[in-house]
Amino acid sequence: MTLLTSPASFAQAADAQPSPEDTINALNGVFGRHAKERSSHAKGFCAAGQFIPSPHGRDFSTTPLFQGSAMPVTARFSIGGGNPKASDKGRSVRGLGVRFHLPNEEELDLVMISAPVFFAANPAQFVEFLKVRTADPATGQKDPAKIKAFNEANPNVMAHLNYVSKTPPPASYATAPYFSTHAFLFEDHGVEERAARWSVEPVGGFEGLTKEQEETFPDSFLEQELRDRLVRGPAQWEISLQVAEVGDPLNDPTAVWPDSRRKVNVGRLVIDRVVEKGADDDCTGFVFDPNNLPTGIGPTDDPILAIRNPAYGVSFGRRSE
Repeated sequence: MTLLTSPASFAQAADAQPSPEDTINALNGVFGRHAKERSSHAKGFCAAGQFIPSPHGRDFSTTPLFQGSAMPVTARFSIGGGNPKASDKGRSVRGLGVRFHLPNEEELDLVMISAPVFFAANPAQFVEFLKVRTADPATGQKDPAKIKAFNEANPNVMAHLNYVSKTPPPASYATAPYFSTHAFLFEDHGVEERAARWSVEPVGGFEGLTKEQEETFPDSFLEQELRDRLVRGPAQWEISLQVAEVGDPLNDPTAVWPDSRRKVNVGRLVIDRVVEKGADDDCTGFVFDPNNLPTGIGPTDDPILAIRNPAYGVSFGRRSE
């Protein structure tokens, strides 16, 4: 394995453009290959509810997502990484995939994590980020020196790493925020496009585990916690679009946009039940793909966004074997 230790060497590797198979191999290298499981966000479960559009969304874009009434959604909550037995207390991201079932059989998939930015700007950086974190087969240990060298050579990954390390693990999926990290293009009523990122904020605010809870809670508690919570009432999030301004990078999911950027509330996500495996609306076989977009919403030229669809195809093929 060649370690990228300078911006120049990284830029040279970035031109190599890893294949979709390379990205999934890198995930499998870190987390192992687990039969019938996703290569990333392997540990998770399905839920369902509805999306209630707001009048602000109708004014922002012509997409049918914002123009109608409440519509059903299928969702999946998950733990970041490819280990199906990962601890719910781990310092990693939580994931939320949501499929909006629009009129006329259109769909939108939101694929989000509980950090506002991603850890790689392009497929080459994605692969190398994982390779330096792959344990040595002989010792079973990671090499801290390689990780340190990579981080120093690639400072753009640090916004994600710092956020995850400094943010307590969520006490509930219902009290975690979620972010698209990718920007998308929204057609407005003047038949123009505006770029924005999705953010999904819990109505009750963020709630993290305390130090004592991190020490005493079992490694699997989040699914049961949500089941118990939903008995008392639905979990709810406000969905907003953070609107880009001139100069904001649209093709770099590691880039931090200023907090001063305008946010437009476009509706509310309401989750009211956990879906059992084998049910008619079980999402276990779904491929949540952020390139699955309805009329009025388009992709940017973000290289991580572009590789997701073919990489998901590779992952789906492997879990279908």
